[in-house]
Amino acid sequence: MLIGVINQKGGVGKSTTAAHLAYWLTHSHHQQTLVLDSDSQQSSSQWLQGMGLEFRVIDDPEELFETATDLADQYDSIVIDAPGVLGETTKSILLAVDLALIPVQAAQLDLASTEKIVRLVHNVQKVRKGHPHAAIFLNKAEKRSILLREARVALADIPGIKLLETTIYRRLAIADAPGQAATVFNMSGEAAQIAAQEYEQLFTEAVNYGKA
Repeated sequence: MLIGVINQKGGVGKSTTAAHLAYWLTHSHHQQTLVLDSDSQQSSSQWLQGMGLEFRVIDDPEELFETATDLADQYDSIVIDAPGVLGETTKSILLAVDLALIPVQAAQLDLASTEKIVRLVHNVQKVRKGHPHAAIFLNKAEKRSILLREARVALADIPGIKLLETTIYRRLAIADAPGQAATVFNMSGEAAQIAAQEYEQLFTEAVNYGKA
């Protein structure tokens, strides 16, 4: 399966999601997994290298599309970490993947900017006759906040994009993971264990939807 983690807004957790997803696929499901880092800042590359995950850095849109589609049969899963801007690279990712996974934060600014990525997803789905499957989830959320409840309502009925039930809450363990060249799946402490359970639920839900 080809999975793109996309959103044109920086800081929403694309690289963190992509790294945890790749680790989960590799170690929990024993899949041969490749990460394609298309972010010009290469924010996840050192982290991935420290964890021993296989990755390539490709930020050219045409090369990225060709590499992803050419290697699809050589890996069980390919995870693409998208850049923090909308453009040809993000479009190439949407044209290649089976599942677009979209992290958003429950801030009003994030929800407004999400409209742009939703429009791009819909345009590609028209061209690809309903593909890719697209799923959105709330990331870095604060428990029991009014914004979180409002965000779930706002995102619940977007045509062609499923709002996943699982929410990833803001936790220090997740923020600390890159500096430790680790993920919450292999970190100690109760907070890391809770975060790992949330990611397990999120990725299971997302992958099952992508296969539907």
